[in-house]
Order: sequence, then structure tokens, then C-alpha cells
Amino acid sequence: MAKLTNNERFNGFTDIYKLTAADITAITTGLQRTIAVVPPGGVVTSCGVFEVVDFAGTSTNLTLDVGVTAADPDDFIDALDLDGLTKAAFNTGDVLINTAAGYYINNTASAVPILIEPIFTGTVTGGEWIIGIEIKDLGLLASNA
Repeated sequence: MAKLTNNERFNGFTDIYKLTAADITAITTGLQRTIAVVPPGGVVTSCGVFEVVDFAGTSTNLTLDVGVTAADPDDFIDALDLDGLTKAAFNTGDVLINTAAGYYINNTASAVPILIEPIFTGTVTGGEWIIGIEIKDLGLLASNA
């Protein structure tokens, strides 16, 4: 998995990652990988997944979670159907869409990892997706005040 940018605002996103079929296979089904961190006092306001290259393989149930809850990281993107994705999906998770606030705040003294978790059976031999996350680092603003 390649991190394309770090804290460089591009089209509304501060962190952008490329996820490939090889990455998904390397992570394996049901396991997780950290793709970013939410700093202390940081806020996640949006998350999206964009299909760059169509899925290929025998899996008919390739899903992706993105979030901060280790037991089930579905806070930002929840069970996104990657093998059936038309083009893009945004803010489908338990926190970004299913709460009144519509954002996640890290109110701890430590950075919190943002995880991805692919779930699949069969094979994943092709496909490429971009994951975009908008993280506002309020602590950084305070340190520069």
C-alpha cells in the first residue's frame, strides 16, 4: 500500500492512500493494517474510497472497513462492497454517517490509528482503490499560535 500524500491538502483530503489487490492479499481476510493516525485533538470529517482499476478475482464478497475501533474498524467506511463498487463511496461508517455529529474527535492524549480491514473469500487478483481521509489537526494549530 502506498501513501500518496501526507498532510498536503488535495481536493479536500489531507491523507490519501492507494490500495491494490496485492495489498489486500498481503493483509489477508479479517486482519488489519494502519494507514494513518488521528493526532490528539484531531478530527476526522470525511473518508471516501474511489475505484481506479476494476476488481478482478473469484471473490464475490470483498468488503472493506475503515475506522479506529480495533474490534471492528467500521467508523468511517462500513463493509464497502469493493467488488461491486460502481465508482466511489463516502462516509458510510458508524461514526461519520450514523451519528448526529457526523465526525470523529480524538479526545485522548495519544494518537489513534486509522485501520483498514478487508474481508473476502476466494481470490483478489486485480483492482486498485484510493482511500481519502480528511483529518484536521487542531493540536498543530495550537502549537503554531
